[in-house]
Amino acid sequence: MTPRTRIGLAVLLAIAFPTPRVGHAEWWKEPPASRLDQKIVDASGQTAARLRWDDGSIQVRARATTDGPPAPDQADERARALDAARQRAQLKLAEIVEGVTIDGATDVKNAMASEPTVRSAVQARLRGAVVVSETVGDRSDGSAWAEVALELRLRGTGGLTEPVVAWAASRPASPYRPDPGFRVDEPYTGLIVDASDAGFSPALAPRLIEEGSGAVVFGPQMIQFAAMSQQGPAGYAVAISEARQNGRVGANPLIVRATGAAGERRGDLLLAPKDAQRVLAADRGGRFLGRAAVVVVLGKEQRELTVPPGKRHALVIGIDDYPQGSPSGDAKLSYAVRDAQTLAQLLTRAPGFGPDGVTLLENATRDLVIGALRALRARVSDEDSVIVFFAGHGAVGPGGDGRLHHYLLPHDGQLADLAGTALMDDRLEELIGQLPTRQVVVLLDAGYVGGGTGTMRARGLTNPSATPLPKPPIEAGVGRVVISAGTPDHPAFEDDQRGGLFTSFLVEGLRGAADLNGDGAVTVLELYQYVAPRLGDYAWRQYHVEQTPLLEIRGPSGEIVLIRR
Repeated sequence: MTPRTRIGLAVLLAIAFPTPRVGHAEWWKEPPASRLDQKIVDASGQTAARLRWDDGSIQVRARATTDGPPAPDQADERARALDAARQRAQLKLAEIVEGVTIDGATDVKNAMASEPTVRSAVQARLRGAVVVSETVGDRSDGSAWAEVALELRLRGTGGLTEPVVAWAASRPASPYRPDPGFRVDEPYTGLIVDASDAGFSPALAPRLIEEGSGAVVFGPQMIQFAAMSQQGPAGYAVAISEARQNGRVGANPLIVRATGAAGERRGDLLLAPKDAQRVLAADRGGRFLGRAAVVVVLGKEQRELTVPPGKRHALVIGIDDYPQGSPSGDAKLSYAVRDAQTLAQLLTRAPGFGPDGVTLLENATRDLVIGALRALRARVSDEDSVIVFFAGHGAVGPGGDGRLHHYLLPHDGQLADLAGTALMDDRLEELIGQLPTRQVVVLLDAGYVGGGTGTMRARGLTNPSATPLPKPPIEAGVGRVVISAGTPDHPAFEDDQRGGLFTSFLVEGLRGAADLNGDGAVTVLELYQYVAPRLGDYAWRQYHVEQTPLLEIRGPSGEIVLIRR
């Protein structure tokens, strides 16, 4: 747009100004409230505009003074100043609106340039901007000054979203093709996407894109027109706890974590393949995507997350007793419950946990484990950290989708009916993913194949009808770290000297031996670096067997602190 055109647009938009709102706050004097409160400063360093993605508004202010000889009447002088400030405010608003991101690929300026009807609709929205305040005053030389603040809503009737998102929905997209056999285990009412660590920039219509394929999992094409007009394609929140209380997503929203941002404008969000499947499987039952029941969490600043530190929680599970046995004989273990007790006692005494922060389950059934994970969901918040520990048997077997899966066996788990009695990998990932915290560490002292004799026993049951899977037992995600006792195709062992080999070195490390830099804290990476070589050396030296722990991690999650001394 040329300067001449811009001035003409500003004059056109300045024809009608509603009465200023009463009792406005001087928002340009307030510091940004969060990442969702974006301030734009002018050349003098003063706040000239504000984008509020949480409540959905754009605010601008402009100041002007009269030039040339003063008018004979001071009222005329003030009117001239006010007209100039109005025009500058409208021009600034038009400039800001053009730069607003629609999604990862485009912005409002692109939409206006490609479609005349969009341009006309946006101009109509600009003309309807609300006057927040108008202030005028006299200068000592007889001239006058004026300051005008305007507000334009992004969502709702008369908002900016409706015309530009309708245009975005008309563009071709490569739709994601979900696996119809993928299932979720709860009825979900909406979707929360945690973009805290994704490098995402807020947009009017952010799309969810499967990582790798680029296929669109969710976009404006899927939204009903009424929902899009009333509330826009997505809402925004600073924290997961805040998003869960947003009526937009209902009483039980599914939570997924974006792995990154996409597009030149960083206005789309990437999802891991499993989470892409999970979103559409949940939508098959809840039909929430068409209602735009989606909230994106932008996250708090890092300084806000560390002061004060969040609470620490742990769910510690040990299973020795397997009454159903196994097809090849007795499946009982000797030290899994003792290992869980030892770890629970250690964590209870550690700073930040306390007696109410650690839940110990001994020889628990599947329903008890699932219930404990769901109960934990209600107690944790964004800043908290969670440890989930399991010691017992694992196995490989078919699921309801006809594919092979990893399982953890609870007290009532049966190798002959893993899908009906044990804890399947997809279900565990879903339960852990629903914990509304940014930091979860899963520690698994379990294997998925049998082996060992005498004083050395395998924590794993070999299923004759299934072969080991070339994938981790539980996939890591952003803020979700998994350390397993061994690789999926090798046993994890216990013996009479150390109990669970993996847990014994784990406890040593958490007691302080893994504090490799001496700062009084043990992180995920420090613990793994301590446990891995010692566990491998012990298993080979004592029994001439391989046991190599497996670390599944994504992004900066290795810096998660497990324990402080």
